[in-house]
Amino acid sequence: MASKPPQTARERQKERELMEARQAGTAAPALDKERGGEMINPHNPEFLTKKPWYLGDDAGPTLSHQGVGSTPVGEVSLAEAEADVARRRSAWKAQTSGDGPPVVPVGTWIEALRRGKAPHLPCKVKAVRLDGTLDVEFENGQIGRRTPRAHCKLPKSAMGARAGLEKLGKVAYDAKRDRWHGYDGDGYHQDQVKKYEEQDAARAARSQNKPQSDDDSDSDAEDQEDDGYRQNDAGATDFQKRFARQGGVGGAQMKTTVRNLRIREDTAKYLRNLDPESAFYDPKSRAMRENPTPHLGDPKDLIYAGDNFARATGDALELAKTSCFAWDAERRGTKAGGDVVHTQADPSRTELARRDFEKKRKEADQQKQREIAERYGSAAAADDPDERALRGARATSERYVEYGADGRVIKGAPVAARQSRYAEDVHESGHDCVWGSYFCAATFRWGYADDHSTTRHSYATGEAGRRANDAAVARMTQPVERPMLANSKSGTTAAPPSRASLYGEADASQQLDEAKVREAMARQKPAKEAGDGKRKYNSLATTDVTAEEMEAYRRTKVAKDDPMAKFLGE
Repeated sequence: MASKPPQTARERQKERELMEARQAGTAAPALDKERGGEMINPHNPEFLTKKPWYLGDDAGPTLSHQGVGSTPVGEVSLAEAEADVARRRSAWKAQTSGDGPPVVPVGTWIEALRRGKAPHLPCKVKAVRLDGTLDVEFENGQIGRRTPRAHCKLPKSAMGARAGLEKLGKVAYDAKRDRWHGYDGDGYHQDQVKKYEEQDAARAARSQNKPQSDDDSDSDAEDQEDDGYRQNDAGATDFQKRFARQGGVGGAQMKTTVRNLRIREDTAKYLRNLDPESAFYDPKSRAMRENPTPHLGDPKDLIYAGDNFARATGDALELAKTSCFAWDAERRGTKAGGDVVHTQADPSRTELARRDFEKKRKEADQQKQREIAERYGSAAAADDPDERALRGARATSERYVEYGADGRVIKGAPVAARQSRYAEDVHESGHDCVWGSYFCAATFRWGYADDHSTTRHSYATGEAGRRANDAAVARMTQPVERPMLANSKSGTTAAPPSRASLYGEADASQQLDEAKVREAMARQKPAKEAGDGKRKYNSLATTDVTAEEMEAYRRTKVAKDDPMAKFLGE
């Protein structure tokens, strides 16, 4: 698009004068060429009357691009869309208002019963017969021949209101997004009226068919008794309901449960035992969970044994066992890949599985007890009269058995001793006794009784090893006093050295060896001349400083405030 040439100052001045004249009314207003020469308000600002650059060349002031009260050519406006819907609705009513069968276009999608059975399935009209029946084709390809009109849901006049607008042209913005497009207020009102009329008719028919109450005074006692039973059953159904109390604290806002109420003939829970230390009574929920009279005997024989008594009796325990079994089976099944049982999903199967499991576990326990009794014996069998009689018969039997001086059987079959699962009388590594024949109380360990060794599979050391092991245990368990405590008890506590005597001021009363002092001074002089830079890494002294060495250091030290230091050349 070619750009507009720039205006000169004279041209801009002329435009300004013309605009002022039009606003003052001395000049004719501008005309809109694109809208048939309509006059444009001279007070409109330029940004309203000037067409944007992206809409084409500017041929002068115009309001066509604003779309005020106009629809672009070739678009379907909102009014045209509403008129099209009204036209189609009137045509549909004209077709369906007659006494004959309604005209349904072939190819229309409707809903119909398949073979007269619910539900309504979507289908397509294939043909319309003269008797009003339809041939329809369902989604699965099956054809319904001569489907009655009563079995079909024909489309309403407002259904598909937007369908066909594209044939008229491009749908405008507001017509495409109108939420109430195609709404038929009269049809909706008629549908609602018909719906409520059907409900009222059904309600009236039900009230007429309801049996009348028996008001005859001559009814026999049997009917009255039956009525009483019916009332009791009806009251039982309201056992778990909640109702609002009238009056009292809170009025109708506070609700209570029927199962917590009582009649005048009942004894209150808190009056069954007046002991304040008895079962706790909650006045808010009116519940007493524990047994208020545990001293009266078996709770099964009592009139009231607490609210928790029902939870721990009857089938409640069996249900709890079944639930625990289902949880354990689920945990074991998920680990081992077995079947998972569920109490609510499959209660019968879960109960049978629990009984089968308990039966097998009981049989396994009995088999285990029998094996133990066969191998090791049992106290119950020993106290059995038949077992004692058998032992007495065995002791007084005429079977000849000859024993030696050491108690061994010389002649005759010895009595078979009971076998043990552990190895007996097995001497290992030269020991004369078995492992575990000795217990060391000091070390709390088992060992061999011949040498008191607590090391398993160790070689036997005899009497010498026994004395050595006992001595080692005695040394290990003998209490040892610390040297510091021993010195404190004896009273010979060593006094710590006085650091002030070495590193403080010189003590005039201290006795020093003059020869050692001179020797220390002689050693310090060459070390001072050598300097610290030439000293080796391992040449530092590791011994303590003596009093003579400290005195030699004081004598050779040069004081800065000494007036004779410079005189002596130091």
